[in-house]
Amino acid sequence: MNKVKVGIICLMLLAFVETHAQKFFKNENKTMSFVEMQRQFDTWKKGNDLHKQKNWKYFKRWEADMEYHTDAHGKPVDPAIYFDAIAAAINDKNKLSSSSIPVTWLPTGPFNNPVNNTGYNEIGTGRINCIAFHPSDPLTYFVGVAQGGLWKTTNNGQSWIPLTDNLPITRVSDIAINPLNPDEIYISLCDFEYMGVGLNLNGRKRNTHYGMGVFKTMDGGITWTPTGLSFQLTDGDASLIRKIIIHPTNTSNVVACGASGMYTSSDAGGTWNHVLDSLFWDMTQDPVNPDILYAATGWVMNANDGEAAIYKSTNFGLTWTKLTTGIPPTGSVQRIRLAVAPSDPNYIYAITVDDQTGFYGFYKSTDAGTTWQFIPPALNILASDEGFGSGGQGNYDLSLYIDPADKERVITGGVNIWGSVDGAQTFNPVSHWTTSYGPSCHADVHSINIQPLTGNIFACTDGGLYRTPNIIIHSWVDANNGIPWPTQWTKLNDGRQVSSLYRLASSRNLDGSLVAGAQDNSTYFYSQANSWTAIFGGDGMDNYINPLSSSTVVGSSQYGNFNQSFDEGLTSSGVFANINNEVAEWTSPIIADYNIPGLLYIGFENVVKSADDGFNWTSISAFPTSGFGNNEISALAVSNTNSTVLYAAKRVRYEYGVPGSMYRTLNGGVTWQDVTPGIPDSIYYTSVEINNARSNEACVSMAGFTAGSKVYRTSDNGNTWQNISYNLPNLPVNCVKSLPGGRKLLAATDIGIYELDSGTTVWNSISNGLPNVIISDIEINSALNKIYISTFGRGIWETDLNSVLTSGWNVTAAEAYDVNLYPSVNNGTFTLQLNNIKAGENVSLSIIDIMGKQVYAGELHQKESKIHVNLPSGKYFAKVYGKQLSGVKSFVVQ
Repeated sequence: MNKVKVGIICLMLLAFVETHAQKFFKNENKTMSFVEMQRQFDTWKKGNDLHKQKNWKYFKRWEADMEYHTDAHGKPVDPAIYFDAIAAAINDKNKLSSSSIPVTWLPTGPFNNPVNNTGYNEIGTGRINCIAFHPSDPLTYFVGVAQGGLWKTTNNGQSWIPLTDNLPITRVSDIAINPLNPDEIYISLCDFEYMGVGLNLNGRKRNTHYGMGVFKTMDGGITWTPTGLSFQLTDGDASLIRKIIIHPTNTSNVVACGASGMYTSSDAGGTWNHVLDSLFWDMTQDPVNPDILYAATGWVMNANDGEAAIYKSTNFGLTWTKLTTGIPPTGSVQRIRLAVAPSDPNYIYAITVDDQTGFYGFYKSTDAGTTWQFIPPALNILASDEGFGSGGQGNYDLSLYIDPADKERVITGGVNIWGSVDGAQTFNPVSHWTTSYGPSCHADVHSINIQPLTGNIFACTDGGLYRTPNIIIHSWVDANNGIPWPTQWTKLNDGRQVSSLYRLASSRNLDGSLVAGAQDNSTYFYSQANSWTAIFGGDGMDNYINPLSSSTVVGSSQYGNFNQSFDEGLTSSGVFANINNEVAEWTSPIIADYNIPGLLYIGFENVVKSADDGFNWTSISAFPTSGFGNNEISALAVSNTNSTVLYAAKRVRYEYGVPGSMYRTLNGGVTWQDVTPGIPDSIYYTSVEINNARSNEACVSMAGFTAGSKVYRTSDNGNTWQNISYNLPNLPVNCVKSLPGGRKLLAATDIGIYELDSGTTVWNSISNGLPNVIISDIEINSALNKIYISTFGRGIWETDLNSVLTSGWNVTAAEAYDVNLYPSVNNGTFTLQLNNIKAGENVSLSIIDIMGKQVYAGELHQKESKIHVNLPSGKYFAKVYGKQLSGVKSFVVQ
């Protein structure tokens, strides 16, 4: 396969093996399978208190995602299966433009950096992998978001425009801009930062993190096409490209490197030559002679694959020489990051990562790579503490920057930022991941870059983008004596909706409050009065809001650590629900019986119940155990019409050969019945849902890539099950939800939302307006006529509940507005066509910006209208609506 298919998408792998990897993994010089990694971690966990251990959470994030993206045997699937499924999903979505389904989604937030009420950790909105600057306009630059695509600002970060919502994946690892024609931009579509976990998982090479390779635009990001380096790598796997460099004078020459080697193009990306077959982790260019390139390969311990080395090219990548550096090729050094001093290109620095993903040391050359000096570590500058601990997360976050005016001044970023003034001999701190020492930069720094036109320095972090005019090195003595960090950072997260959310809850009342669990950025709480705040801290997971008092909120972090607050998260306390000290799932489910205020259920190994908003808990199940132990509950449901009916779904444990199981009670937990027969027990259960109007009917949704096994339904309390997967694409279904009235089901997948009408056998895509991003949860607020969805990379979106209830089989073309808007890229002047407006009908027009705010309102009275609106650059949504019908078209103002 030499060309990328429409619909290819990266397999989202949400984390990687972090610090102290050797503590719970023993490689033994062989490739580990996914289930072997799980077994080894579980063995290590049994002998360690995770509250006292560090650097294990990134593995569990990665594992949690892997469990959603395997086959029925717990193994990663062939990439072609994923590609075909994504193609089918995008095909379904594209049909909406000519369909009669009047459902369109609009952004809800968070749009701005939330107010930090966690009390200790720096809070952002979502991970930024990379940044690139316009060659002549200091106000214009681009950022690549880990799960949220490419974004552009034309006003120095005051507002942002998403450019890649319609590409099959929304992950960007590198950006290269043609300096002679800034409208020509190359991007790497993948999330390369996860490469270090299971590169050779289950014996198949480089299939752990699927990517689309290099894409290109010639019009500044309005349209994109794949280059020749898109899907032509070894073993049939999609490309993982780490770095792209364009020659500054002969811009048809492009070099790219990544997991499968080094590639060159002499025709602006049309065709590529594969010049080296090694695992490349970095590449940089001589600041004086653009034909000189340096590149670093790596060794991945968990896969026992690759070789750590530094290469040099003097002919812009056509040929390469491996330099004599003294770096151990295997067994000690995993990742290398390179930087060349702008003031003296003879100075080259290489920071190296050890087998614990901590700091191995610096390698430094002062003669353009001919000889190298090894500088052993005095401190572990990749650790999360003051540098005295072991380990780190260098395989995930690693950055290196040399002061343009001082070749001895070196800045590094890992969990924290450190600086050296003596050529990497000694280091002192610049920032810390907490707010304990004053305002700081967010943890996990992936890139540090200088803007050539202004001299401003930018840090790309797990919390977003930070800017400073000058990095000032501090000391731990001063920090511990209460002197705050002297570096002044400006957060540039406002106007970009890029949060990766696990779960979502609504107040289900007119208050309109929301709570959502965010990876790396705590739990977000929204109230109409106070907008967005960050509460509780840690990785936000599942949650709940009391509909009688929206100030009462319960949130959680990984492994069932729950907290509650009665003042919207301003203050909080622990919820001691795990009364039996049981094992909990990474995302432990919490549900509420909304007919009985204060009645909550949480799933650990068994189901626990609270009747007083979480103060007191009792166990209401005693499920049988296996030889391994008791599988964790991954999903819970309680009936809306009969409070005594509950379901508990227990996850499959591939690593121990323990199947999943489904239990049901008809008497409030007094007795439970195993109702697994009739549904697959070898696929991860993502959600279970009881029909909104009928307690005897329930559905279960499933992750993974087992074709035709996505959603199962029972109409007799679980005694028998029917497969209702029908035409759903072979993608994980992350959530299934029953709508009010019980006639419709919604299914949230890795790309898009689908609806199923009762009595029909066709799932309809209702994904109009959504970027191509993973949908993680669905929540309904009937009081506000809203359906909300959370996404993993693009925050929260909403649509009108009534539009979904009336869509589908009973909608005719005459009942939905047929809207055209042109040109789609404009300066605030455009034409709106309503091809089926009735004579004399009054139709309202609302223009909504990317932050969900209405910026214009008007009326339409004819088929074609010319609209003139004074709008700043950005993405907008033109919504037209009458008494019952509506339609939405997006457009960009430049």
